[in-house]
Amino acid sequence: MRDPGSGPDLLERRRRLAELLLDTVLEGRDGCGGATTAELKAGVEDAVCAFLGHPRHGTRGERIPPGTCCRGRERTLRPLVQPLDQLAAGESARIVYIAPKHPDQLVRLSNLGVVPGAAVRLQQKRPATVIAIGETTLAVDSEITEDIYVKRLDEP
Repeated sequence: MRDPGSGPDLLERRRRLAELLLDTVLEGRDGCGGATTAELKAGVEDAVCAFLGHPRHGTRGERIPPGTCCRGRERTLRPLVQPLDQLAAGESARIVYIAPKHPDQLVRLSNLGVVPGAAVRLQQKRPATVIAIGETTLAVDSEITEDIYVKRLDEP
């Protein structure tokens, strides 16, 4: 395996990680998706790589050269931040951000306490998605849980 520490592999790694970050977090909004000119500064790409769960492939399936942060990893890790619907029933997480498809959903969710920083527990996925926030239990449409991005809380 070629060392990605310099040369074309490093530049390609930075470009593909930046592209994947923009497509994952911003969902290709405002022309950001498929950004081919974006490049991460030296030292930032490992943080982005870890944030994305050490991906092996970019948005179009192209290989992302592994970096020093990926060495010794035998499997791809879960992304640090991911949609709420990716949690298993019983798992808890903290809401990082909400990216609703319809702006009015953000107001409705915030009125129910579903806001960034809130701790949430996924109680069940079927037949309906049920979440608990504090003392409030809500049945939520699965399309909405796809738009709520969370970071898993460490179990005690």
